[in-house]
Amino acid sequence: MSAVTQRIQEYFEANGVASRVIEHERAASADEYHRVLGTRYSQQAKAVFLRHKRPGAKGFAVLALPAQKRADLARAAELLSAREVRLGTEEQMRETTGCSFGELPPIGGLFGLPLVMDVDLLAEDEIFFNAGDLCVSLAVAPADLRALEKPVLYSSES
Repeated sequence: MSAVTQRIQEYFEANGVASRVIEHERAASADEYHRVLGTRYSQQAKAVFLRHKRPGAKGFAVLALPAQKRADLARAAELLSAREVRLGTEEQMRETTGCSFGELPPIGGLFGLPLVMDVDLLAEDEIFFNAGDLCVSLAVAPADLRALEKPVLYSSES
């Protein structure tokens, strides 16, 4: 289990968020995840690492959305009050969160980052995501994650 996975579990435990740990074969893409865990795409919380520019400041954020959706960077920029939003690089993500592509959880607070969360995730009883490791996932109630993270809510098209 990775150090990031342990940090996530400790973060959840310290904040009273119940979660289930699921160890599984490597699953990096939504299709692999679907095959390995048997989850619906709408239950898979995909995390996108964003780089944003605001007047006089640059920063990062995490966008969480169902696996079948694409990130709307223009909408994310509006919600973050940023003049520009781009995908962050893997190096930036690793330096900021300790995660590589496919490992980033839909969590911002643990890393000192804002979380932008697609409202469609809230329709699920449970969401699943890689937790800092392509072979370890967590299952959590999205309402609990919302209460902990207090994300900016995002609505997008499929």
